Amino acid sequence: MIIATAGHVDHGKTHLLQALTGTNADRLPEEQKRGLTIDLGYAFMPYHSQQTQQQETLGFIDVPGHEKFLSNMLAGVGTAHHAMLIVAGDEGMMAQSYEHLAILRLLAMDSLTVVITKSDLTTVKQQQQLEAQLTQLLFQQGFTDSQIFHCSSFTGDGIDVLKAHLIALADNERQQQNDFGFRLAIDRAFHVKGAGLVVTGTALSGNIAVGDSLQFVSHHKLKQGQAQTKTVRIKGLHAQGKTAQTATANQRVAMNIVGDIDKQDLNRGDWLVEIAPNTVINRVAVALTANTDIKHWQTVQVFHAATHTTGRIALLETDEVKVGNSALAEITFDSPLCLAEQDRLLLRDPALKTNLGSGLVIDLLPPNRGKRKPDRLAYLTQRATLNTTKDIIAFKLANKPQSISKLTWQHQYSNIEHLACHQVDNEISQYGDFLCTSDYQTQLQQLIIEKLAQYHQQENDHIGLGKDRLYRIAALNQPTAIFNALLTQLLAQQRIINTRGWLHLASHQLQLTEQEQKHWIHVAQMMQTSQEPWWVRDLANACNIDEDELRTLSYKLAQLGYISAIVKDRYVTHEYLIHIANAVRKHIEQNQKLETADFRNLSQLGRKVAVQILEYLDKIGFTKRKFNYRELRDEDLLKG
Repeated sequence: MIIATAGHVDHGKTHLLQALTGTNADRLPEEQKRGLTIDLGYAFMPYHSQQTQQQETLGFIDVPGHEKFLSNMLAGVGTAHHAMLIVAGDEGMMAQSYEHLAILRLLAMDSLTVVITKSDLTTVKQQQQLEAQLTQLLFQQGFTDSQIFHCSSFTGDGIDVLKAHLIALADNERQQQNDFGFRLAIDRAFHVKGAGLVVTGTALSGNIAVGDSLQFVSHHKLKQGQAQTKTVRIKGLHAQGKTAQTATANQRVAMNIVGDIDKQDLNRGDWLVEIAPNTVINRVAVALTANTDIKHWQTVQVFHAATHTTGRIALLETDEVKVGNSALAEITFDSPLCLAEQDRLLLRDPALKTNLGSGLVIDLLPPNRGKRKPDRLAYLTQRATLNTTKDIIAFKLANKPQSISKLTWQHQYSNIEHLACHQVDNEISQYGDFLCTSDYQTQLQQLIIEKLAQYHQQENDHIGLGKDRLYRIAALNQPTAIFNALLTQLLAQQRIINTRGWLHLASHQLQLTEQEQKHWIHVAQMMQTSQEPWWVRDLANACNIDEDELRTLSYKLAQLGYISAIVKDRYVTHEYLIHIANAVRKHIEQNQKLETADFRNLSQLGRKVAVQILEYLDKIGFTKRKFNYRELRDEDLLKG
């Protein structure tokens, strides 16, 4: 367990930690010379746990109290879940005391212990008055469970009582689930003679052991738009100040690492993670809590773990959020951050240097459009009420299919499939990388059937659709792996039929009469005499068949898949389309694209009819037009 200190400069934070642990956390020569904490310091207190009946270690982060070093202070408290607010008994609450208390509230610390120091310099009455003032202040700030202690680092008065409280707090610390991936926010990197590169930081989640590998995430690379990581191996470990074989969440960790990396590659705020992000995060949706009035598109300074950046905040429901209120918002970062859902961000005004509020990350990949639509706001409002990973995953799956790989890095949870499949309300199925509910599968299959039925009504001169076009009509933006699996099920159930590559409803089938069969034989023979598409009137004259009668027959032949209408009343045989498609497929495989002039040479057709066939191939989804050329869209369509 780690406890971070907070409080005004010269209120005795470092001396209190020395009284508790015997360690002077001011490690820098300048700090010791000036008697002023400048950077983060660390101290450790061994104790015998009543819970485990073993020797355990409680860690402390000593943060600077001076306002000039606030970014260092935030790097310390940003990775801790517990804090001690130190207030000097002879001075009481000062400027930085109030600011640090606001920061601890906005970061939603699991616990806050208040220590009134320098009790040897105050009377009992002064101590009682300050305690009463602090009790009222803490209640106003929402800290209802905080305890207040009086201590003197010089006389030792109250130190043992405070120790007992902190040990009990550590013993009752709730352990995180082991399925969370290991995350460590780097705050120092240095070389040790004979060992090599060492990094230190606070572990936010997960477990790690000597010999394990981690992914190094560099903010410098993220700024360049690169999500790629480097793999490092753990050669040695220190946890809570002692040599160890394993380390876990909420411990102070030092790692001796090896890999294709050097000290100059490492900066404060970089990460070592078990589950690497697979995209660069430039914008997130947050549940916002305002400490002061916040306006739409206000410039903000964003602090996360041991790093910070600047950005803009876009309010989604209003133009201004008043102090004390909550709202939905999106934050666009000037430099990307390495985040997970449920991470908490501290927001400050970079000009006024005041605390604006905090944001709980509820969506790492917000949509580019429709951010203020009612259904989107309703989704975020409900999402913001959920705290546990299990509930969040269940909620997401109830809305739409989810990618396992995305959920894994977004939540830093390594066993998403197991977590998702234990939902009670809805059966979960997996298709490739995607999970979806049984309700979603039923709805999508019904939608595919409905869209095919609509197509049959609108395009009664064609037997059906190619698979790619059916996907675009019925399941656009849905996972193709799920669509393909559900389509296979519909085909197996014979609710959909595949006729020479065309997909249609089982009910959409016709049979030719004896007379129509004779006409079709005659028409087929005639269409074989010329490879060019035939107009109905020309076919009727050539076959000596009434034009209206042949037009009706042509609709029926098209529905059966024997011929296809490239434009109204102009038909080609299915065999001719396969011949053309094979030529197009071969040309694009060799040249990556198909120009109109190339198609004219392939087909030996005039420009007008060549363009008609090209547009028909676009329409059925075999090709797609891009600028002045074509590319393959569904290469499996029209295969003989």
